[in-house]
Amino acid sequence: MDPHERRRQILDRSAQLFATKGIAATTIREIADEVGVYSGALYHYFPSKEAIVTELIREYIEDLSARCREITSRTLPPVERIEALVLLALTTSENYRGATTIWQREGEYMRDRLVEADLAEIADEVEKAWREAITEGVAGGIFRDDIDPEVFYQLIRDAVWQAPRWHRPSAQRSNADLARDITRIFVDGFRPRTG
Repeated sequence: MDPHERRRQILDRSAQLFATKGIAATTIREIADEVGVYSGALYHYFPSKEAIVTELIREYIEDLSARCREITSRTLPPVERIEALVLLALTTSENYRGATTIWQREGEYMRDRLVEADLAEIADEVEKAWREAITEGVAGGIFRDDIDPEVFYQLIRDAVWQAPRWHRPSAQRSNADLARDITRIFVDGFRPRTG
């Protein structure tokens, strides 16, 4: 097998194992067994289990951040930008199901890996994009000013973050459909009251 293909196989199978068993409970031997090589052969591709985890995070965060930059470069109005960010989060979670599941199970460990791999600043770009859209919406009178923007951000972020646990895109209900519904539910409650 081509070294690039083997490396990809190691990452994909590791992500499945980490998501199912947890990082600490997964051994190098189990990863090697999953890809059909001796344990020592894994070290030709990755120096440690932590290096595998870091690479999984790097792929996920770099793709998420690049797509986020595309959204923010379009200067969409706040509501449309929030919907685009919701769709981005749902799509990226689907594309990186293993990394997302690992992150949900072991958030603190994953955040430590981000810091160690100098990825924290890149990851913060996504949070900044959400906060800027919300702040602009409040400043422009699109969103209410009597609700703490931090509360709105945390609630919508958590709803989107948990959605992949129960939502699987289908022909009847796509990620775009869910993104639109999540945005409507949250934004409608965050709009100024009339009368």
